[in-house]
Amino acid sequence: MKMTEYFREFLKNKRQIITIVLSLMTIVGSILFASFVYSPSEVGQQIYLGLSRVRLITAFFFFFFLLVNIGAVFLSINKWWHWQENFEEILQLWILKKTTLVLAVFYLLTVTMGAILLLTIRPIPVSLIFLEPVRVRLLGPITWLFIIGSLVIVLIKFLFAEKLEKEENYHLLDKLLLISGIVLFTFFFYEHIASLIGWVGKIKYSYWNLLAGNFLDGRLFLSNPPHNTHDLTLYKGEWYVPSPPVPAILMMPLAYLVGAENISTADFSMFFSAVNTAVMFLIFDQLIRRHWVVLSRTSVLWLVILFAFGTPHLWVGISGRFWFVSQILTVTFLALAILAALKSWSPWIIGICIGLAVGTRPNGLMSWPFVFAITMQIMKEEQGGINFKKIFAWSLKSAIPITAAILGLLFYNYARFENFLDFGYVTINGDPGIVENAKTHGLFSTYFIPYNLRVMLFYLPKILWGTRWPILPSGAGMSIFLTTPPLIYLFHRYEGRWWIIGAWAAVLLNLMLLLLYHNSGKDQFGYRYILDVLVPLVVLLAVALGKKIPWHFILLLFLSIVINIYGADWFMNG
Repeated sequence: MKMTEYFREFLKNKRQIITIVLSLMTIVGSILFASFVYSPSEVGQQIYLGLSRVRLITAFFFFFFLLVNIGAVFLSINKWWHWQENFEEILQLWILKKTTLVLAVFYLLTVTMGAILLLTIRPIPVSLIFLEPVRVRLLGPITWLFIIGSLVIVLIKFLFAEKLEKEENYHLLDKLLLISGIVLFTFFFYEHIASLIGWVGKIKYSYWNLLAGNFLDGRLFLSNPPHNTHDLTLYKGEWYVPSPPVPAILMMPLAYLVGAENISTADFSMFFSAVNTAVMFLIFDQLIRRHWVVLSRTSVLWLVILFAFGTPHLWVGISGRFWFVSQILTVTFLALAILAALKSWSPWIIGICIGLAVGTRPNGLMSWPFVFAITMQIMKEEQGGINFKKIFAWSLKSAIPITAAILGLLFYNYARFENFLDFGYVTINGDPGIVENAKTHGLFSTYFIPYNLRVMLFYLPKILWGTRWPILPSGAGMSIFLTTPPLIYLFHRYEGRWWIIGAWAAVLLNLMLLLLYHNSGKDQFGYRYILDVLVPLVVLLAVALGKKIPWHFILLLFLSIVINIYGADWFMNG
């Protein structure tokens, strides 16, 4: 009999497979238990067998469940007692009825234990340092639970494959597992890249947490500003954070719970960077469902990796400085608005997302045409045409939260500087050249177009072989096609569909505004303002690539990752 035939026969014997899985659990559990009890607790905490009270109780439960596991192996080998067959039949019928629920429980167990294991790999993020004792005391049991959950999930999927394929909730669970994995792994790699380049515990220019604490105390200014007040605005003897306040508002619950000084703005930023990556994946999922793009899931994951690690999103996300936190959150709110539009959610929700983006970076307003065009496209496809009365109603509803956000910003300016239109940028304690530009030409002027265009598209690094930075970028910026080479695939002929036109409209309106702006983004690696249009640009890349991502695109993707990790190191340490 051939090997494949042996394998087929083996797969038919489900009882044998269950025995093997249970045996694996027992072997791994025994090794982990032995390791757990062999390592003594600290001398002052030892009660019995060299273990502390907590570890002794944990060892008892660990041993109890290990015995249960051994008993399950024993029962799976053969049918020893008359009641066993009835018990197994009842258990099988119950799992058959509750398959998705049982799977959900083990998904939750596996994700939770996996997250603890992943996030306790040193260096542990500053905001998760409380997990250090968990790692020291409970590493063995947590690892065993993770392995049990993983093996049971595989076993259930194998035993009940036909039933699960017919259940919609099962596919939803799979997607939730994938989304959780994307968030966890993105956060993990951001944290460890930050550690790799020595960017841990840096609090310079991290003003949002301090402002959140002052908001709780009823102040709009920093009562105890840091020694370095760079990019703060002095007005009537008080220092203000000039940027719109949404990041500080989001940190207020954390400031209340743990204290403003204990918030790591870098961890906060990296968490939302991970959320952005997951939302980007969900956007692609909706685009595929609507047949607007035709890429495989693997190809989508390549684009998500490009988004997270091959663009300025990487170094901006790990920084934690107040300008960069604002940019990451703007991406979050705009991406959520686009996802909400693709899922045909209420225009109120879409408007709130855009409004939050405006309350973080005002130019978020320029992305409204994209969500409007998505809505037009969906209406055309589902209703066979455009109903202008409904579109007007949709526009009005989405505009109300956005208008409220704009009015809120204007009153916030008045409350700080007694001027509705003053954001504090003209009197900011910032780079003298940038401040002088704002005073001489205004915040927006055609005067800045040539310079901003050069920075965005044409600035090149210097080559200095034999130095620490053999490729030396300019702090003023660098061409977007050098920091993210796959963007060259955007040069493509596109269909004149509503949603594609809307994506390009959002890109062009944002870039027009940025070209007029008095600040090119200095100091930076690459061109950080590309984050304002990153979501529509990556979506347009998916359209340009067609059905399959070519090998040369993947090569450029890896080159982008190397470039942006190098750039992050240079920006933080150069």
